[in-house]
Amino acid sequence: MKHVQHVRGRWVARMTVPEELRPILNMRELVAPLGTDKRQAERQALAVLNRFHAILDEAREAYEAGRPTLTSAAKLHYQAELVADDRERLAPGGANDFMKASRPVYANRLRLALSGTDGREELEALVGYAADDLAGKGFAPDVPRHVLLRALAEVQLDALARFQERDDGRVKPGEPASPLLTAPDPEPAVMAPAERKGGPTLSDLLGAFHNERSAGGRSLAQKTMDEHKGAVRMFEEFLGQTVPVRSITKQKIIAYKQALLETPTRYTLRFKGLMLPQAIKANKKREKPFETLDPQTINMKWLSHLSSILQWGANNGFIDINPALGVRVDTGSAVHKEPTRLPFDQEELQRIFGHPMFNDPSRYETRQWAVLMALYTGARSSSEFRKIKLADVREEQGVPVFDLREATKNRRSKRLVPIHKDLLQIGLLAYVAKLRSQNESRLFPDWEPEDKVNNWFLRTFRKTVGIMDARKVFHSFRHNLKTELVRSGCTRELADLIAGHEDQSAAAVYIHEAPIKRMKEALDRVDFRLPIPILTTRSTSRT
Repeated sequence: MKHVQHVRGRWVARMTVPEELRPILNMRELVAPLGTDKRQAERQALAVLNRFHAILDEAREAYEAGRPTLTSAAKLHYQAELVADDRERLAPGGANDFMKASRPVYANRLRLALSGTDGREELEALVGYAADDLAGKGFAPDVPRHVLLRALAEVQLDALARFQERDDGRVKPGEPASPLLTAPDPEPAVMAPAERKGGPTLSDLLGAFHNERSAGGRSLAQKTMDEHKGAVRMFEEFLGQTVPVRSITKQKIIAYKQALLETPTRYTLRFKGLMLPQAIKANKKREKPFETLDPQTINMKWLSHLSSILQWGANNGFIDINPALGVRVDTGSAVHKEPTRLPFDQEELQRIFGHPMFNDPSRYETRQWAVLMALYTGARSSSEFRKIKLADVREEQGVPVFDLREATKNRRSKRLVPIHKDLLQIGLLAYVAKLRSQNESRLFPDWEPEDKVNNWFLRTFRKTVGIMDARKVFHSFRHNLKTELVRSGCTRELADLIAGHEDQSAAAVYIHEAPIKRMKEALDRVDFRLPIPILTTRSTSRT
């Protein structure tokens, strides 16, 4: 592989820094160790080399920004002429009368040379000295000589106009007319902006925040903690370095929000080794850029997590105010927004559970049971199932239940949910017994990665059964259960206890006081009329 070498028993990534970029990076070569194992080195090399290329690209941008331009050369010459005129006027005897008298002639020759089609020799005679001076000092732009001469001639006319104004005794000289002199100076390019030093960083704040949230035996969901760390990492990548939390301003948060709108999804996987700003640039260079982060994801995840951490810092005296407070992507008025999640209709439920994968319950594995449990428990997300242990499938007051107290971070979601009679009929307890005989500890031992079922359901299975509405997702099963609880005559109090609803007026009771038997009776009255053979057989026998 190019730029990867085997040196003294070790693999090393090496990339030569172009000579013109060495003063910027202060090095001749980019080097990174890749270890002794060849396969491991090959896996790491892509990310390392991507990072090298990004470093060189940034250095090249800084180099190009610092190179002389026609505008910078024009301004330098203009200032030099004004300084020279100042020196002449301050010299004994003041300005030379001959020079004063010759200025109109000089100006006319400049105008004629600029208006002529072939005035190169004349321009050389009139302002060639200035072009030579710029070149000798390294300030000449990389443009053809005649282009530079014409630019200098324009500027010289502006300088002559200032000289005349001084001769006439004007206190305040006029503004230059040449666009080369009125163009704004470019923003200086820097490789790493300096921040004021001292004080705890955002990472320090996060550590203290997590320690407090975990005190006293309380727990914060690992997924949430990982997302917090991701939010801090992304923000610090955007800034280019770790900074004291007191140096974070609302302007920086707003600039970060704008950057997130341009950030490609899954950028750490698609642009290995690149940080957030580099990934944005790399994505824009693609012939077909990857899609960028969804505004709601930005609001509900990355900006929300960042704001939570900073708000904790403000509450505990680390900062005066939360600079992220109120910073959100404007997605339109909430009054006019359609629901983001909809329940599946009965015909769609028939398609989902009428799929051949649900025909034989004795062959059910993670996917089948997870989808069924989502429907019959009203789980908030598939990730809740990842933490369910076999010990959490037990009896309470003689009623088979799922104990979700350890499987969720939400206080009102920490609940006991009776196991619906349909799940018992299909054979859930037999599945649990089989796992126990295999010495497993979790209900879904093969749950890798974290959102395995959710990803499969959204990306593959939903389309397989012909459901294309983006508002109908794994979370939609929760809406189905809540809707059917109401239709079956379940009281709001019991429905909230079963689903872990946010309505505290009805559901703010301790779990061990929950009327499990009444919840079981209410839940069993829910009938989804699923086309699973063992359930349809039972239904037929009743009729």
